[in-house]
Amino acid sequence: MSEFTVTVLRFALFGLLWLFVFLIAGVLRQDLFGPRVPRNRSARRKGRAAAEAPVAAAVSAGSQQPPGGYAAPSGGHRPAPTLVLTSGAQAGMSLMLGTGQLTIGRAEDCGLIIDDDYASSRHARVYPQAGSWVLEDTNSTNGTYVHGSRITGPVRLDPGSRFTIGSTTMELRA
Repeated sequence: MSEFTVTVLRFALFGLLWLFVFLIAGVLRQDLFGPRVPRNRSARRKGRAAAEAPVAAAVSAGSQQPPGGYAAPSGGHRPAPTLVLTSGAQAGMSLMLGTGQLTIGRAEDCGLIIDDDYASSRHARVYPQAGSWVLEDTNSTNGTYVHGSRITGPVRLDPGSRFTIGSTTMELRA
């Protein structure tokens, strides 16, 4: 073999070796820190804003039931409960609860998408039961906390109840 061919083969082997080193480092990073969360937050916000626009338009138009089922129960004597994000990346955001279940997490198909690296894709759910609201953790990695205590099963939420998912705190207001 010529000296040129041997040099080319050495560089090819050297490059292949570094490729394996980077692949191993990537696998170790994923094992230690978990899968990457997409950082394209502006696209996620645009998608969420587009999904919430019909609901906001229906509520401002005064209709009884906006799309998605998150409206005040008919009867008119009690205001609809509201879920308010009190701390975290989206602090100040609020969402009226209706008659259906609300899933909270990072996944695009959740009713409330939270931008929190410590939240699971479908972290928890809030649903009505016997005239009150119930919070249930859906086997999330980091858990759901109500008034600072990690919950292990469904927990009844009273008005003023605070719960934390990752670094985002929410409060149920009547």
